[in-house]
Amino acid sequence: MDKRYNPTEVEEKWVEIWSNEVISNQDSKESFSQVIPPPNVTGTLHMGHSFQYAIMDFYTRYNHMSGKKSHWQVGTDHAGIATQMVVENNLSKKNIDRKDLGRDKFLKEVWKWKDFSEDKIQSQIKRLGSTVDWNKYRFTLDEKFSLAVNKAFVDLYRNKKIYRGYRLVNWDPSLKTAVSDLEVVRQEKKGTIWHIKYPIDDSDAFITVATTRPETLFGDMAIAVNPNDERYKKLIGKYALLPFVNRKLPIIGDEYVDMEFGTGCLKITPAHDFNDYEIGKKYCLHEKDNMVHTSKSIDDFEPINIFNEDAWTNNNVPKLFENLDRFKVRKLVIKELSKLELLVKEEDYDVSIPRGERSNIVIEPRLSYQWYVKTSEMAEKANMEVKNGNIKFHPNNWVKTYFNWMDNIEDWCISRQIWWGHRIPAWYDDDGNIYVGENEEDVRNYYKLGKIKLQQDEDVLDTWFSSSLWPFGSLGWPEKTEDFNDHFPTSLLVTGFDIIFFWVARMIMMSIEFTGKIPFKDVYVTGLIRDENGQKMSKSKGNIIDPIDLIYGISIEDLVTKRTSNLMQEGIAEKIERKTKKQFPNGIESYGTDALRMTFFSLATHTKDISFEFGRLKGFRNFCTKMWNAARFIDGYPNERDIFKANNENDEWIYNEFNKTKKQINKNIEDYRLDFAVNEIYEFFWNKFCDIYIEQCKKTGETSNLRPLLKEILQVAHPFAPFITEEINSILFNERIIN
Repeated sequence: MDKRYNPTEVEEKWVEIWSNEVISNQDSKESFSQVIPPPNVTGTLHMGHSFQYAIMDFYTRYNHMSGKKSHWQVGTDHAGIATQMVVENNLSKKNIDRKDLGRDKFLKEVWKWKDFSEDKIQSQIKRLGSTVDWNKYRFTLDEKFSLAVNKAFVDLYRNKKIYRGYRLVNWDPSLKTAVSDLEVVRQEKKGTIWHIKYPIDDSDAFITVATTRPETLFGDMAIAVNPNDERYKKLIGKYALLPFVNRKLPIIGDEYVDMEFGTGCLKITPAHDFNDYEIGKKYCLHEKDNMVHTSKSIDDFEPINIFNEDAWTNNNVPKLFENLDRFKVRKLVIKELSKLELLVKEEDYDVSIPRGERSNIVIEPRLSYQWYVKTSEMAEKANMEVKNGNIKFHPNNWVKTYFNWMDNIEDWCISRQIWWGHRIPAWYDDDGNIYVGENEEDVRNYYKLGKIKLQQDEDVLDTWFSSSLWPFGSLGWPEKTEDFNDHFPTSLLVTGFDIIFFWVARMIMMSIEFTGKIPFKDVYVTGLIRDENGQKMSKSKGNIIDPIDLIYGISIEDLVTKRTSNLMQEGIAEKIERKTKKQFPNGIESYGTDALRMTFFSLATHTKDISFEFGRLKGFRNFCTKMWNAARFIDGYPNERDIFKANNENDEWIYNEFNKTKKQINKNIEDYRLDFAVNEIYEFFWNKFCDIYIEQCKKTGETSNLRPLLKEILQVAHPFAPFITEEINSILFNERIIN
């Protein structure tokens, strides 16, 4: 053995071997399977990916060594909005707009980026030593998976579980697409609430409303008060006049109104507020001849929309306020209300601002046609599988989070107004009739349409729709492939708590819907990796660490360049450079994959937020060095026996300790406590095997059990540190631990 352990040399050797092998026990009756949460083709893997992949690789190796037929399905996700944003930003640096390119040429650019990003991601997964079968790699936009997505949509539609509706959605004015509630981040900040007077029709009196969004008043269709509020009872049934427009607004009584909020009077703007939309629908508000009417027919409900898709005002506002950004309109409305002496006052008020998770732009509620999945029935079936214990969460406290969302689930908006993704398999004739099929030929045959002109829907499906099919679609569904028969339902899902709603719940619903089976039996929920200061890792903060940099090492200058290259804001890059040099005064050292893996396992606690600690990383690098040096020492003695056989009390003690450690490690693994398990192997190997047993063997000269015991230890340690254990085993025993 070499005097000094060189992780780079050893790991690259085994990466080459493992990436060209299939690790499985094909003849075993027992199986273990899992699917990778497919990383987005938006760039490269980050620490969170590496953390979860280390855990997944651990369980694949562990179950393979337990004699099970093991399969870890690998692949990537097209990530509709996120990937389109990356490519659009890249093109904008060349002063190219996607609309100038057109859909087909733009998509060619996205496919080029996908290939570039995919190559980098695949190389990273291989470099981490992941035991996956690359021959079965899948991409969520590849031909076979796309067929599965289309079939799922069509089946749901024909079973009346998908519909198209004109409803209020979260709209991102920057991306110009609908986004789900789960993709909206709430930002608490100091804001303002304005008190505005509305004249009472045929009276000198006024009614005063309090609002945080005065710019939307042109879409007002009513004023609501609580019918139990003595201040306003007499006004119910009368009309108020909308400033600037003089549209007559009915004053309605509804117990939804909080008498303690503001003035106790609410302006009802159905096209621009979700709660107002429900009230408007309840009273079937509609405008005619500059007067808002109420009706008993829901068909009469017609909200007044005042914004275009970019959140600029349209022609439903007076000329003075037309074609302006919503925030400029706000300032102008306040200014003009003051001139009319209709602004009573403004005061500080804490507001919750909804921002798009991807764009960080303020979200605007907007009426639009979108496609929806009916979820209530599917959610009920999914909940039953969790309640009866067929699907278990680890730790169990995440079950409460799961049910909090599922018990209040609403229909799922699955359409997005972008170009990159699975185009919705729906076609329209010139009269607007909808025809749904797996392709245009299927549509014409199914509906017996002949040669009438058809136009496919321009929208694409929400990425999470296709991802919800991943556990069975990636294994070959709708065909009953060998992989599907062997590995579905899968055994384990390793994922972060932040996508329990986005992904986990939806996979359960869709799997039961299409296969009649649960998608997985155990869900191992991990926390999120943060930096040493507890901050979420992000490009804007400049605290992202590439796991490959930790494996190989990187100069402090290169790290600063990587962290600041995309930061154009004034002063940010300089601040991050100072922070980086302070964090790594001696530059970045190389640690190797095994040390990184063991660090991840030690951090796999049952907490939401995990601070990455470099002290632990250095400690586990030292552990690998300790293991190498111990093996070198043992390699110096002849191979006297193949099986451990106690010769004295020292032998009996260490073997008893080893068996206790092995038993406890296995229990921790089954309990999904890798943090406890890695501490067990560390404590035993360093403090008991090396510091006590080997030292005692040196004193007594009794070394016949060193090799056979080390061989057993390497077997137990292999899923924790596969590279060094495989290398030592191949040198000392001329055989593989896993193949």
